[in-house]
Amino acid sequence: MVQEDYEALLKRGEKILSKSNKNMERLKIPDPDIIYEGKLTIVRNFGDMLSLINRDPRHITKFLMGELGIGLTLNGKRLIINRKVTLEQFMSKMNMYMDTFVMCYECNSPDTELQKVGRTTVLVCKACGAQHPIRMGRESKENDTDIEEGKQYTIQVTSIGPSGEGRGIFRGYNIFVPGVKKGETVKVLIKKIRNNTAIAEVVDREK
Repeated sequence: MVQEDYEALLKRGEKILSKSNKNMERLKIPDPDIIYEGKLTIVRNFGDMLSLINRDPRHITKFLMGELGIGLTLNGKRLIINRKVTLEQFMSKMNMYMDTFVMCYECNSPDTELQKVGRTTVLVCKACGAQHPIRMGRESKENDTDIEEGKQYTIQVTSIGPSGEGRGIFRGYNIFVPGVKKGETVKVLIKKIRNNTAIAEVVDREK
């Protein structure tokens, strides 16, 4: 790929990342306002949290019910859980929901929606256009090992973006690579990193 095309890819990647950053800035989910009444846990501002996540309340309450293993009900803006749940336990399940059903698997933008394709639920990103079947148990990016600009890594190209760039996931980062084909395993040099996305160039191909 010529230098001009490579520079264009860099700019496009930065544009996607910039949009993702702005969306993240807007997605300021308030800390849960939890009180206890007897054996009940009440999240008093759950409705405010739902409005920012932009998901069907029935979907997230069904998820929380399954994860917490206990009955719960929505009462206006309040979520009532039928046993005592700590703030840490509740936020752990909320973060799991965000990672699985809200945050884009490629650019990490929250500007997504869930679509049903046959029997499969697909997470569709409005920022970068990525579409991925929901993966339960997706690991949080906070636990991934970092990569560094100027270093080389071997990755597998798992998809091709709308502008022809290859894409792969490595150590929790979404890698954009020009001039590759889907399924290729290549050694790349990391040129630029922003948040959880990196722009790279090929330095060697697997023979």
